[in-house]
Formats: sequence, C-alpha cells, structure tokens
Amino acid sequence: MKDFKDNGLDLVPSEGGAIDHVQIMEEKFSELKAISKVVADAFSSSTEKTLQALSKQKELDNVAVFVDYDNVYWTLMNTYSHNPDHEDPQKNLFVKLWRKYGQDNVRTFRAYADFEKIRTQLTSLQKKRIQIRHVYSNGKDGDHRKNSSDIELCIDAIESTYKDSSITCYVFVTADSDMIPIISRMMYKGKRVELYYLSEAAPKHIDMTSFVHYHEDLLDFLNVEVKSYDIEDYIIEGLLFIKQWQEKYEETDRFLGIPWLRMQYASKFSLPGNKSSELIEKMKLEGLIEEKRKFVKGENKLSLSLTEKGLQLLEQTVSEAATGEE
Repeated sequence: MKDFKDNGLDLVPSEGGAIDHVQIMEEKFSELKAISKVVADAFSSSTEKTLQALSKQKELDNVAVFVDYDNVYWTLMNTYSHNPDHEDPQKNLFVKLWRKYGQDNVRTFRAYADFEKIRTQLTSLQKKRIQIRHVYSNGKDGDHRKNSSDIELCIDAIESTYKDSSITCYVFVTADSDMIPIISRMMYKGKRVELYYLSEAAPKHIDMTSFVHYHEDLLDFLNVEVKSYDIEDYIIEGLLFIKQWQEKYEETDRFLGIPWLRMQYASKFSLPGNKSSELIEKMKLEGLIEEKRKFVKGENKLSLSLTEKGLQLLEQTVSEAATGEE
C-alpha cells in the first residue's frame, strides 16, 4: 500500500514512509503562531497609536496661549515687513492660533507688549478675544527697546499653574531664548508645551525646540513671504529723499534724525526696518551722508545731510539718465 503526504489540500503519495502527523501539526502550529503574532503586533501598534492620539487630544482640551508680542512684532516687522495682526487671515498670528487650538479649548490667550510703541490696532486684537497685557518700555523702537514683557509673561504662566490646574497645554509664541526657563519649568510640571518661534532669530548656542513637545517656525505658520533685497538698488533713491528734505527744511528748526529716516525708507521703499537701517549705515560708511549738529529749540540735535560725494553721485546719475534718454 502506498504512503501518502499532506500537501495542505489532498493526501498524495510520499517518497517513503508513513505520514508524519506530528511534524505536520508542528508546521501548522508554527504557521498559525506566526500569523497570530503579526495580527497581535498590528493590533498592539494600532492600539498604542490610538491611545497616544487620545492622550494628546486630552492634553489639548485645556490650552493657555502666551505671546511675547513685543518680541515677535518687532522681529517680524523689522526683518520681513510682516504685521502679526495681518489683514489676511492666512497670515494673521491670532486667527491662525484660534483655528489651531479651537474656541472651546483655549482657557486664556494673552499678548504682552508696550502697546504705546507697537503700531497695531488694539480694537482689532480685542475683537479677536486677545487679553492685552501692556508693559511699558524705555520709549524706544525696534532693537533699542527695553521692557520686561517676557518677565511678566513668565510670571503669569507660572501663576496660572496654581490658579487653574486644569490647563494641560501651554503654548508660547516668541523669538527669544529668554523663554527657555519657563518652557523647561512647564515640562517638569508635566504640562504639554508647544512653541512657535523664528528659527532665523533664535539663539544659535542652544536648540529651543529640544525643550518642547511640538514646535513650528512662524515663517511657515504665518506664510511669511521672505524677500531678498540688494541695498545698492536703493542708494540713489535714498540720497534723493535726503536732498529733497534738505531743500525743504534746511533753514527751519526741523532736523533729520536716523529713526525718522529709517521709518520713511521702510514706508517709501517697502523695506523691512533692518534693511532701512542697513541702507542708512551703508551710505554713511561710503561717505555719501553725514551727521551734523543742528541747534533746534535750544538743543543740539544730530541731523543727517548729504556730503559733497553724495551730491556728486546724484548729479552724475541724473546726467547719465539724461544722456541715456537722448
């Protein structure tokens, strides 16, 4: 009588010997065990991901947003000419944050700055349900400003952990490494910490993102258009503006100061504040303009004016333009 073997479907003759039922059963058991492991691993991974998603969602049920608006405003305006309270909702910091975290989840939304110096509409912010925290500064603009908005922000954030222990997620918006101590402290307190920052303005000596659970560059978040500028292209127009100002106000009690001129260049040439400063500095270094003392209302003021070299460059440019038109 012929011997048979099991091919998984039918019994067919084997090459020799009786049917090894034990071996067949072991092979089948191994196959079933492998399949079970794959299924179990897949189920375990899916369950873990589901639990992680639910845990994250729970953390985002109670959110506190703290914006170092003084820092963010001046950095975005001076470097990119981008107003955080932009008219386009897709470029507006506050609109985007509300959409990200949801009206029902945010427990507090605060912005800290010297609002007497920042050129923004308070009514616009209040309509967006932003809690304004005014912190006075030294009265100067841009890089020369000094205030304690970041300190006030940190104190309020710490206080909130005691006043409202239900807050599970803290969102910080800044471009300053001064926020590292507070975001680190929140991590120790078991809070979820999310950061919106400017990578180009962030400190190079330390990685701010290593202190948080989630981070995003404000340039991406706000769809900021990053332009390149060649300062050389603005020198002639810059000199011409000063010449026209001199012709109009040289004999008056007005003086041409650098802060005012920087704002004029930013507005007239659509330049970021830092590029306007760079233009003025370049013209000074090349000897095209200079600062002179001018007696104004009993005080000596530094007033910018064209040098002989600056006048000659203007005249040469005008002459070349006239020749080209002929």
